[in-house]
Amino acid sequence: MSISRFYKVSIAGAQHDEDRILDQLQNFGRLHIISGQHGSSEESAEAASSHDKQTREALLYLGQAPEPSRPLSRWPVHHRDKPMRQRVQELVDTTLRNRDALRQVSDTIDALKERIKVLRPWGDFTLPPDTCVEHFRLWFYLLPVNKRAVLDNLELPWQIAGRNARHYYLILISADEPDKNLLPVEREHLGSLSLQTLEETLEMREAEREDLESERQRLSRFRLLLQQQLQAANDLAMRQFVKSQTAKQEQIFTLQGWLPAADIAPLKTLATQQGFAFVAEKPAANENPPTLLQPARGFAPGAMLASIYQLPGYRSWDPSVHLYLSFALFFAMILSDAGYSLILLAVLFLLRKKLAANNGVRDLLLTLFTSATVWGVMAGSYLGFDINSIDKAPAVLKQLNVIHLDHYSAMMTISVVVGISHIVLAQLSLWWSRRHELSQVFIRSGWLAIIAGGTAFWQSLPPVVSTILLSGGALAVVTGSTLTAIKADNAEHPGHAVSAGTRLLSVAKGVMALTGASGLFGDILSYMRLFALGLASASLGLTFNSLASQALHASPGIGIVFAALIFLLGHSVNLGLAIMSATVHGLRLNFIEFYNWGDPGEGYAYSPFRYQARLAAERHEP
Repeated sequence: MSISRFYKVSIAGAQHDEDRILDQLQNFGRLHIISGQHGSSEESAEAASSHDKQTREALLYLGQAPEPSRPLSRWPVHHRDKPMRQRVQELVDTTLRNRDALRQVSDTIDALKERIKVLRPWGDFTLPPDTCVEHFRLWFYLLPVNKRAVLDNLELPWQIAGRNARHYYLILISADEPDKNLLPVEREHLGSLSLQTLEETLEMREAEREDLESERQRLSRFRLLLQQQLQAANDLAMRQFVKSQTAKQEQIFTLQGWLPAADIAPLKTLATQQGFAFVAEKPAANENPPTLLQPARGFAPGAMLASIYQLPGYRSWDPSVHLYLSFALFFAMILSDAGYSLILLAVLFLLRKKLAANNGVRDLLLTLFTSATVWGVMAGSYLGFDINSIDKAPAVLKQLNVIHLDHYSAMMTISVVVGISHIVLAQLSLWWSRRHELSQVFIRSGWLAIIAGGTAFWQSLPPVVSTILLSGGALAVVTGSTLTAIKADNAEHPGHAVSAGTRLLSVAKGVMALTGASGLFGDILSYMRLFALGLASASLGLTFNSLASQALHASPGIGIVFAALIFLLGHSVNLGLAIMSATVHGLRLNFIEFYNWGDPGEGYAYSPFRYQARLAAERHEP
């Protein structure tokens, strides 16, 4: 995989042809516009009117319908006599009214259910008008059973309407609200509506909600048409933004953008056909083209992973393949169970149709689960069971068990070796990317020598080997860092002599670069989490198997049920934790440790000026 090379393209054309040329460039769809040169760089190409925002809200609402209808690809006949904007606006207004009404009626239903829940223990009754009881009113309380004695000294008329295990349902009669300190509890607010009235109202509101949900389902058939219209509106907004980025002088307009080198020839053909001119030149040293990763066949998910955290800089190197392969390895080492990975492969097979639209995610998951299966077979772990403890297990599976998680020393060694290899790979990639800079060659070679020296010391090789490597590496790092500092000082004071003090400060900066050695070895040791998390997952699976076995033998008959529950729930939890750990820590080791020592830089995404949808519905209608 590599990063596409770009040319800076300057386009010029006649002003009276500007709209036509911009339309063709948008249809061409490969030019990344350089914004901020002639218009406001803060102006958003995605800026939309309030109408477009309402359309987005309506589209989101219809897309979340519980049972959406089959989408229509054409407007119904009875809609076609209206202008496109009017029919869209009417549909959006109807959808948003439905949304607001559904929210309101749902809130009303929730409130009614709460009122009914509070009122039901008191029974179904209707309060008499104040005039019928000489303005005396009823006041309701839930009095705890252990507070019954307070009623003996109560002067107001009272009556216990009922009770349960915890409360008395107490009613006081008073013209005014009783004092809050009269009873140790606050009064209940039951409202003026009877239980029957509330239940009737609830029934009507639920019927109203069903009608609104049916209307929402009916409206959901228009979601594809709404999406197409929204894309068309975004296309128009994008073109208006690009038009604001053009410069105009003497009946000529100019526009600049970045174009992949492979698209120069097609642009020449377009320019000849549409009557505009352009000049393509390589980017200057101080210019920053966008980053477009070119994934090799079979490695497209690597580019997706790289874009999750941080795209590499244009002049840096492409870490996509490294991320892809190392993430698969880390995921497998942390999962460390062939049974779990086979379950995940089965789930992936069942979801293959839903993932058909996203090949990148599907291929990434397939690689992760397949690599986890291979590692799990090598580790000899199947749902927490050691393959060697199963008498009737196929002999070939036992022969493939070459990794033993209970050999702690060997597993820690493997984890550290993986860490060393990962960081060495990052340094080699960075070394190759910056091989034309002498200072960077010194620095990268120095760190590689320090890693080699530390490894030699760890493996108890002759002391002279580690001493030479460590001292030579340190000298190279200091030299390269000093050269980098001197270069920065010269750039800061061009044409001026740099003082001796500044030179000494540059040397000091070079020496201080060696403090990164502690971080280097700390980062390498952090790869031991691969072993720790894999061991934790295997141990937890073994524990659940042991608990299930104990439950099975403790209670014949019913013990089978308990054992099955423990086994299923336990392994479900363990699998969920293992997936989460493998994902989080697998990505962390790539995006923190690997990026720290590989330094691929920070770029921005290639965003070509192109149509999201070339929609003119009237063309397809009679």
